[in-house]
Amino acid sequence: MLKAIDVEKAYQRIKPYITKTRLEKSVLLSDDKTWVYMKMENEQPVVRSYKIRGVLAKLTLLTEEEKKRTTAAISSGNHGVSLCYGTSLLGLRPPVIFAPHTTPKPKQEKIAKLGGELRFVGENFDQANEIGEKLLEEGNFTKVDSREDPLGVTGQGTLALEIMQEVPDLDILMAPIGSGGLITACASYLKERYPQVKIIGVEPDYCPAMSENIEKRRWTKFFPFEGETILDSLVGGIAHHSYERASELVDEILFVNDEEVKEALWDLLLKEKVVVEPDSAVCYAALKKYKERFNNKKTAMIITGANVDEDFFIKLLKEKCK
Repeated sequence: MLKAIDVEKAYQRIKPYITKTRLEKSVLLSDDKTWVYMKMENEQPVVRSYKIRGVLAKLTLLTEEEKKRTTAAISSGNHGVSLCYGTSLLGLRPPVIFAPHTTPKPKQEKIAKLGGELRFVGENFDQANEIGEKLLEEGNFTKVDSREDPLGVTGQGTLALEIMQEVPDLDILMAPIGSGGLITACASYLKERYPQVKIIGVEPDYCPAMSENIEKRRWTKFFPFEGETILDSLVGGIAHHSYERASELVDEILFVNDEEVKEALWDLLLKEKVVVEPDSAVCYAALKKYKERFNNKKTAMIITGANVDEDFFIKLLKEKCK
């Protein structure tokens, strides 16, 4: 079970390699009695994503034998990018990244530019995860997993640690839910060190994997999803470890749809002057949608990344300018 001390130890290991990103007050969502803060992980150098924290938490504890092998991961983008950058920082071999065909083009390009070998497997993340797991077992790889590996999860929890350094009287922490690692890592740290903080997750309303698993009290590895989405890293199944911890630690889950996320992206761009990828805007969208729940509170949301697809943003601008 993840403990606060594990997060604190991970922070000491990764601190030399990461940037302590800004905790920016939202212009649009804050007022005289309501404080909304954005943890700007979109500003992490090179990777533009919080995923580098979990990657480095794992890589800094590899054994000498593990360092001799090529690292590998299953990723729809940001974890793969972070592994490429993390291995270069520590002088390790460039990794192999098993990715679904739906991986956004900017993330593909960044993986290649950072020296990673991209291998496409599956039409969505669940398929890529299933196929990739078999290939990882068959190959002589050192697996770096952001979903189930306790070491990787501790790194993600360092976000909560940094937030509380700046706002120790925080009322609410919000995080997107994909595989569930980020929110459960932060929740594990906060419920031990700052139990008064309420933990709220946000999911796409068309892929409520975590909330449905919790409601049914049964974990399912895969969560079937068909159709188009702008939230590529938030669809599919959740990690077993995350399901178990979220059942105990996450206080509430809110839901948003693609149109609400597009509006949030527009507000972030024009009002907050921030460019982020759609997955990073779900908490902002939820705060707008359920604004009354956050009145007279201090809330922090995690802006998880900025590896946005240029074609998507051009399309969004055209839609708004009609």
